[in-house]
Amino acid sequence: MNFKGKMREKSGITLITLVVTIIVLLILAGVTIATLTGENGILAKASDASKESEIASVKEQAQLDITNWIAEKMKNGEDTTVNTPEKVQEILDEANQNNENKYYIGYTETGITTPSGYEVLYEELYTTSSSGENVPVFDENALTIGTAINADKYGQKVTNYTVQTSEMSTKVWRLFYQDSNYTYLITDECIGSYKPSDYYSSYTNGSMVSTIGQKLNPMLLEAETFFVETNTDYSIMATAWLTDTTNWSNYANNEDAIFAIGTPTVELYAASFNATASMNGATAITLQVGTYGYESNTTAELQLQTSYNHGIYNNGNYWWLASPGNDNTNLEITVNAAGFFTNTVANLGSRAIRPIVCIPTSIFNSEYLLSLVDE
Repeated sequence: MNFKGKMREKSGITLITLVVTIIVLLILAGVTIATLTGENGILAKASDASKESEIASVKEQAQLDITNWIAEKMKNGEDTTVNTPEKVQEILDEANQNNENKYYIGYTETGITTPSGYEVLYEELYTTSSSGENVPVFDENALTIGTAINADKYGQKVTNYTVQTSEMSTKVWRLFYQDSNYTYLITDECIGSYKPSDYYSSYTNGSMVSTIGQKLNPMLLEAETFFVETNTDYSIMATAWLTDTTNWSNYANNEDAIFAIGTPTVELYAASFNATASMNGATAITLQVGTYGYESNTTAELQLQTSYNHGIYNNGNYWWLASPGNDNTNLEITVNAAGFFTNTVANLGSRAIRPIVCIPTSIFNSEYLLSLVDE
């Protein structure tokens, strides 16, 4: 083959290679364009992710505003119902009235409009029950005592939680009980000196027991005979006093505390004990509603509490429990240093109290859980 023939052969191979290369490049370009711009392409997914992130952020901010509003209403003993779009709008506008950089730009008939024009549905801020009634996502019903969590930390000192009040000398608070909704802290000491005539004189009947007091006394609430206007039992009056959050508001002046009551209810006390003492083989406490409140034979079981030297159970003094007494002499239940249920508050004998505060568990776990120390 001469020189010219060799050149033609070489040129032909080059052209074929070039054509094949161009075809491959076109195929790759098509695949790349489809990957970027297709219905499930990268750009579409990125846009969806941005949308979901913005919606989630606005929803979280709205829920936080609603939570803060409810917490403030609860402190003042006011209605906390959030069950209409109008109420959601009212709460958000009030919370953001002085904010030039609001996280939302307006409302539609069905939801909140995000800065990019997306929508957070009102129905995602409160749910509808099986009965058809609107029930707020954040509701006093959540105060019903739930399943205990972090029980191994009960009694530990919360080192970074403070409440400014002159009545407490140590100002120490400890983890008393916690479920997925709410966390309860108790003082490290008994406070004050109260006589029966000091506390029940202004509470005339069972209907004066606050909603919070009723939710924290679920067994009596189920009985449907105690928190009524016709009930003038002294123990019910004491329950009204001890669970009236306005009486103990100075113990809830930490911005994260929703409310404070004078002392844990029997249910909270038993729930805290069971959650910790069950690790020590304790028999479960059985509480039954009797004519005058609780009827229980739990002395031997409660004695096991003395093994927990955390300042919760073996304080060395008597303190009141908010739920009514356990016999027909209408006495408020107390607990003594040995962990026994007693009812010796008669004859105007003075008793100290141990205030307890309530904090949303989501806030407690993020702000205080890591600060707990076993001392």
